[in-house]
Amino acid sequence: MLTSKNLPLLRQKMMSSKSFTLFNRVKEIYRAEGPLITIKRICTFAASVVSSTISYENSVFYVYVKDLTKRDKVNYIPKILNVNHRIVETPEQLDELSNQGYELSLVNIDQARYRLYKGAVLSLLFIGNELGSTSWAALTEEAKNTFNWYPYKVNFEDNEVCGGATWVNPKYRGQGLIYYTLYEKEKYLVEKGATKNRSIVLTSNIATQRANANRGSELVAKARYIRVFGLQFWREKPVKPVNNKDS
Repeated sequence: MLTSKNLPLLRQKMMSSKSFTLFNRVKEIYRAEGPLITIKRICTFAASVVSSTISYENSVFYVYVKDLTKRDKVNYIPKILNVNHRIVETPEQLDELSNQGYELSLVNIDQARYRLYKGAVLSLLFIGNELGSTSWAALTEEAKNTFNWYPYKVNFEDNEVCGGATWVNPKYRGQGLIYYTLYEKEKYLVEKGATKNRSIVLTSNIATQRANANRGSELVAKARYIRVFGLQFWREKPVKPVNNKDS
């Protein structure tokens, strides 16, 4: 039973566990890449921790929910031919794609490996062997936090999922690649039992808001996020649905 007396001990055990995990990760990097890369990684990690602790943010988001069971492939077929879609679930599968000749130089491999290790899923679209677009998905909270650390609630226990970190190769923008990438990713998620996708978009990001509307996402809430000296605050207010029939 958790009480005020054993709470400090529990915190100490959790901190020890995290420290042990970090220590093992450092050993893995040292063995695989040597001392110079290890030092570089440690410095980068330390800088990110300090930055997140002292930084300030005050942002406003829209919260969208999309019914994943309603999809029409015809609307998402890209304008470019010779497209190849791949779902990647593990670091090993990422290596296999590279060995098969697929170009992954535009992917942050270390970051991708970490996300995949934590359970996130990567949706990749290639034009031939050239990378066209990428998008991530999460079926758990741990996976979500690897690419979207904003503390909005996703009801994973009720078959909700979330996506994000979507990117399109500038060479192929305006060709409809991202819609097809998301379509294929959502098809995979439905096969895994997901029924809804919950996402957030900055209120200043008009392009993504339009894309959400075009893909049938429903605006359900407006949220404010504040981070001050490592403390985070997230508050959502429901948004009344708009009756498009009267507009």
